[in-house]
Amino acid sequence: MNVNAKRGFTLVELLVVIAIIGILIGMLLPAVQQVREAARRTNCSGNLKQIGIAMLNYEGSLEYFPDGGKDWWSARSMQGGKPRMAPDQNWGWLYQSLPFLEQGNLYYQASDAIVRKTPVATYFCPSRRPPTVLAGTRAMNDYAGNGGLIGEGGGLAGWNEGKLGGMLVRGGYEAPVTFQTVTDGTSNTFLVGEKAVHPDHYSIYSTSDNEGYTSGWDWDIIRWGDQTPIPDRQALSAEVRFGSAHPQGLNFVFVDGSVHYVTTNVDLQIFQNACQRDDNATTNIHD
Repeated sequence: MNVNAKRGFTLVELLVVIAIIGILIGMLLPAVQQVREAARRTNCSGNLKQIGIAMLNYEGSLEYFPDGGKDWWSARSMQGGKPRMAPDQNWGWLYQSLPFLEQGNLYYQASDAIVRKTPVATYFCPSRRPPTVLAGTRAMNDYAGNGGLIGEGGGLAGWNEGKLGGMLVRGGYEAPVTFQTVTDGTSNTFLVGEKAVHPDHYSIYSTSDNEGYTSGWDWDIIRWGDQTPIPDRQALSAEVRFGSAHPQGLNFVFVDGSVHYVTTNVDLQIFQNACQRDDNATTNIHD
């Protein structure tokens, strides 16, 4: 008898080992996914921080915030070969903010078509999608300015032009917003947040995500606080609400430049208070 013969694994033993490995992978995968999402959410928060700083620098330079532009169908407003500033610029706040995001070359690019189709990485949440250009002509965005409330009777025609407390108002329809007009406090008022986009529409046209970041006053770049924010999977094609691809909440940058995570089950009244800069309600939504 050869006592030195080596004994191999039986099939049953191999199957048991494989099963144990599968169980361990199943236990570890959710943790890995959570870590990855936490990193993506932090990246998203950083994007909004940069956007907030850019808008504050804009205000510091011009003594008013960028506005929501005039409309979604017009060409960029130019004078003497240079872009006009708010409130005389058709294109909205995402375009207006470019020089303060170290995107001056894109801002001054002579061709509207080139600007429209050039994505800005800072304008995309990594939990949702990479920098995306629809049909090769429209660079999209995942963040929308706080338009306040639409209010009763606002409908789809008026969208209230930012008149009910919006930090982003429609150019020429409402006076530019300044720090002095944020009477509820800069730490209590939303400036910009994530917008809801259904997952089926991330890379195709939808009613509220089709014009891109150069759009003027439109759902693409403005959202309202009449309803609480929603997860992307609940979004409609024609969506006016804030929302995100993150679990149970979304990021907002406030007027003071701070970024906070707001849950989708936030109280509606508290959420509406934060969407209005001058309603005499100073509830701190991120307590």
